[in-house]
Amino acid sequence: MKNRYKFLLLAFALLGVNAAKADDIAVLVRIAKENSKWVSFITNDAQAVEVSLFTAKGDLVHEQTLKKSNNKFQTYDLNALPSGEYSLKIESASKIVTYQIEVNDESAVLSQPVVKEIKRPLFIKKNNLLTLDLNGTCNGKVELTIYNEFDEKLHEDTYEDAAKMIKKFDVGTTTAKQLTFVIRSNGEEYSETIAL
Repeated sequence: MKNRYKFLLLAFALLGVNAAKADDIAVLVRIAKENSKWVSFITNDAQAVEVSLFTAKGDLVHEQTLKKSNNKFQTYDLNALPSGEYSLKIESASKIVTYQIEVNDESAVLSQPVVKEIKRPLFIKKNNLLTLDLNGTCNGKVELTIYNEFDEKLHEDTYEDAAKMIKKFDVGTTTAKQLTFVIRSNGEEYSETIAL
């Protein structure tokens, strides 16, 4: 037990340079070792996490989805990148954590994180009932379209002032294996695919 405690303290000391903590995502990001271009991070998010690296102009350099897994550790080698400014974005279901990375000839320098909360519609499937809760994500008019796995439109409707809308769907009679919900409001679009 004592050795395990020492190991945990060492692990947190090594990874604890920059940390962003939120309800559903805890991320520790650091330069892997002094004067290097290796960036390491660990997340305890139980949900899938999207990791993206962008140039200062917003061009996507790398993108990866880390599947549902606790304590996922990842290291990226930035040696192939030219010197310049980059953004590392780590996105979960309700948070986006962004780090600025300055890559120079010898090393990479990491900024403090910027954490942004995201509100998304909630989907709850219980037996043959699927509940959509807009969760305050939309203002004004809401357009809802539902597609099956073959991209065939199964349902389309428009709701006025539906910010707090909760809609229930009986999915027991459909032959679809999955449904994709596309929600549009105020120029924003949310999409979620639910396996049945």
